[in-house]
Amino acid sequence: MIGGAAALVQTREAVADAVHGARAAWSRRATALIVLLALAALLPALPVDVGLDRLAADLYLGAAAVGLGVIVGLGGMPSLGHGAFIALGAFGTALLSSKAGWPAEGALVAGVLVAAISGAAVGVVAGRLRPAIVAVLCWLLAWLVAIGLVAFPSLSGGAQGIAMEEGTIAGLQLSAAVHYELGVAFAALTVLVFAVLARSPVGVALSAARQNRAAAESLGTPVARLRAATFALGAGIAGLAGGLGVYLAGVADAAAYGPLLSAKLFIAVVLGGAVAPAGGLVGVAILATLNRLVELGGLESLQASRIETLLVAVTILAALGAVDRGLVPSFADWQRRRSGTKQMDDAAPATKRLTVGSPASLQARGLTKRFGAVTALENVDLDIPPATVQAVIGPNGSGKTTALRVLVGAVKPDGGTVTVNGEDLSGSAMDIRAAKGIVGTLQATAVFPELTALENALVGAGLRLRYGSVVRAVLATPKARDDARAARSAARSALEAVGLGAVADVPAHELPGSAQRRLMIASALATQPRVLLLDEPTAGADRDEVELLAGLLRNLRAGGLTIVLIEHNLRLVRSVADRVTVLEAGRAIADGTIDEVVENEAVLSAYLGGRGL
Repeated sequence: MIGGAAALVQTREAVADAVHGARAAWSRRATALIVLLALAALLPALPVDVGLDRLAADLYLGAAAVGLGVIVGLGGMPSLGHGAFIALGAFGTALLSSKAGWPAEGALVAGVLVAAISGAAVGVVAGRLRPAIVAVLCWLLAWLVAIGLVAFPSLSGGAQGIAMEEGTIAGLQLSAAVHYELGVAFAALTVLVFAVLARSPVGVALSAARQNRAAAESLGTPVARLRAATFALGAGIAGLAGGLGVYLAGVADAAAYGPLLSAKLFIAVVLGGAVAPAGGLVGVAILATLNRLVELGGLESLQASRIETLLVAVTILAALGAVDRGLVPSFADWQRRRSGTKQMDDAAPATKRLTVGSPASLQARGLTKRFGAVTALENVDLDIPPATVQAVIGPNGSGKTTALRVLVGAVKPDGGTVTVNGEDLSGSAMDIRAAKGIVGTLQATAVFPELTALENALVGAGLRLRYGSVVRAVLATPKARDDARAARSAARSALEAVGLGAVADVPAHELPGSAQRRLMIASALATQPRVLLLDEPTAGADRDEVELLAGLLRNLRAGGLTIVLIEHNLRLVRSVADRVTVLEAGRAIADGTIDEVVENEAVLSAYLGGRGL
């Protein structure tokens, strides 16, 4: 009894928390969308024939396009085979409904599962490939499914297709009006799912990986796993669209699911804007409108097809010529520019000290790495005590960056070991090392330009999510919401630690170069590292920026952070480094304090050409 009361209290608190979160996120745009949705739902009440069956088909297709937008806009995978998942959902539903006698609800669920599992399988492969290869792979999948349906008429019903009976859902006959209302609800739900996922830490991490996969992975983002889940989600949405579509059409016809359907969906997503929740829906609406305009001309079928293709091509060229990100996100960018952007203050930024709970030491023994005949590292040793700054310097090509990439796990060495506080991490991947507290930044200014400063830091904070799955993010479970709040708090603290708290809501690409370099450090700090590796953070920086960075590094060291500084700026090295290791042609030729190193004859000869420091 007591346990039941506790569960009731917990449920009530979770509901109240969800309501509070919804109120906090509410805006005039959300109100406008709700009003638009209500008006759309009232359309069947009009005393005129508006073609509800065709509108329902467009809404189902629009929902599938939103699912494709999840894969393309969030997952960063240009899928050209989305029609294949619609076909799998359609024929899975049709076979179970007409052949096995399943009720509509069960057949639809099974069709969604078939499509989602197939999408997950494709995503496991696609999540590890380059975008161009993903596009080709998915295009081949679209052809494979289309050819398979034709080759096996026992499954597809051949030229006649599979006839469907009008079915019922929740006791309602699936009339044109019911299909239309289902289409409105389905399209709205998919847009909501996209928006909720995009705003979550998981969605932010996916967007970051789309913009710069290497930088996202360096912060511990499990890109391949998240992309596979994203592919499954988008494919499942397509499967449901296919299942509902065959009930609407009354037949599952293989000819309706050819590769051109996949191309049409991809065009709709690009036109509306892949990164916008409603982008795919808007794109389908535009294509449907062009189709209606052609029909009004009363042309023959072949002529109409050619005119429609021409209109679509001209529309895409005109739209993308004017807005390169699609209509919806470009309109949002225009609105934001009109409202103005917060600028950075020229004064020295206020910083907040971060404290490392458990300072760590880092040891490397015998690190060796060869690229063909070139030896980038040869038996390099490092012994870095906790809460110290170890600088690694050397001329270009000396192996500094390779050493960093080996330490963080981005490059597998040919020999040697890496340990943190005595724990051997030599065989572990980059995400495992990040979870253990070894995190590094890239040499280039590798921010995520489309994300705000806070979202950039949130990518790093996502490493510590305990409930960071796509499913939990979409369902916005209480634990996932608590996780998200903690991650945003950690991200904001990291921004404040580097003096960027005042520009948390500014897009990263609008920040000056010095701020972007500090933002990279903030993203790494948000992972709660114990060892931070920085690859030439002063590249392109002026004297004031170097002084600012020096103060930041001293502050981080005082908080207990162990820092490995790959650097060419000797002013910064003199200012912050406790010890210095000098590399030349992949070998360590000196190690000690800065004063000891500058007196070393090997350093003066190999690194400085015989000149004093």
